[in-house]
Amino acid sequence: MKDSDVARLSQPYDGDPNEPGPGPSSALGVGVPKWVDLSTAILGDFRTEPPYGIGWWAPHPGTSRRILISDQLYSCAESVSTNLVEAAVHRLEFLDFADRLSDRFVDAVKIEDGIPIMKAPRAQSPLDDLGVQMVRLHIAGTVRALAGALDCMSGAIIGVLALPTSILKADFGGVRGILNRMAAKNATAGEQVQANFAEKFEDLITSAGPSGWLDWELAFRNMLVHRGRRIDLGQYVPRTPILFDQRGRAIPRVRVVNQLARDPGRSEVEVFLEPAKPLVLTEDAGDTLNGLLNSTKSLIEGTAQELVEVWRWRRDNPDALPQPKAQWPNGVASEGTAFSGYAPGSVGYNPGMMSTHPVVTKRMSAAALFDQTRDQWKTFD
Repeated sequence: MKDSDVARLSQPYDGDPNEPGPGPSSALGVGVPKWVDLSTAILGDFRTEPPYGIGWWAPHPGTSRRILISDQLYSCAESVSTNLVEAAVHRLEFLDFADRLSDRFVDAVKIEDGIPIMKAPRAQSPLDDLGVQMVRLHIAGTVRALAGALDCMSGAIIGVLALPTSILKADFGGVRGILNRMAAKNATAGEQVQANFAEKFEDLITSAGPSGWLDWELAFRNMLVHRGRRIDLGQYVPRTPILFDQRGRAIPRVRVVNQLARDPGRSEVEVFLEPAKPLVLTEDAGDTLNGLLNSTKSLIEGTAQELVEVWRWRRDNPDALPQPKAQWPNGVASEGTAFSGYAPGSVGYNPGMMSTHPVVTKRMSAAALFDQTRDQWKTFD
């Protein structure tokens, strides 16, 4: 990070130094208090004794599924903030490494016989070459974390709105499609609540940023994760302030401007077939990342407000939208892989004593996971 960001983030928290601090979200500009209210409401409805999980869901969708879905719902809600913090940190690191890379190329333009010639400096070490990679790394990290926040938000939507789809494998596109289909199904009071949310959700997406911001964010994430990377494009622009030599001539000094692909859903060849259109967004990547961060945060906070209202309505009308078994279709899963690590046994595992946060203790109690209650799982439906 830049020294200025390190200094800012090093400021002590206000309040009692013996109490837990508020965390870094607000200092990073990604505080989402309404989303925190939603997480708090969900956790507050956990029952640490029968019927376990979200108590007012009972008897639906069966005890084991109620526990599994309840805990995953809270985990999704909490992970939204975690992803936002990661995105904000990646953005700060991008800004730092972008400046460092720009400083390395400051003298890349020379004037020879009155003609500007570009002579990029040769990398003197692997560390020099990693400068470009670090810029890419933190661009990718920012967008991937933002998309992760949206996927986790989608898991919360599934749980709060009782959507009939897997909460463990929630993804934003799938949930948005379900909501769009539900907008036309509003025969019962519960379906009307779902349809109203679906309509408001689309309005929140539209109002959170410029046209196409969300589609671009998800397409860029998919390009990073699933596609071949696009060619990096950027520009050298004059650096200010302008310096002059002894004869009053401007000394050419440049700043590197990173720019991101304008249409990341298409291949390299496809975009080059339209030379009249810019291949990149006509703005600095730092502005793009900052805008995406703000738009995503705005969508999450707006969604939280609507979800809190739905959650309260469902709590007051628990039979209107029974929690569906389809959210955890196959019950408790068995071990997924046979992988034991690359040096199994080199570090032991002894859970005889555990120190953890009180929230984790409540989650384990609400899931009947302590020694004195775990046997009850044999009797759960």
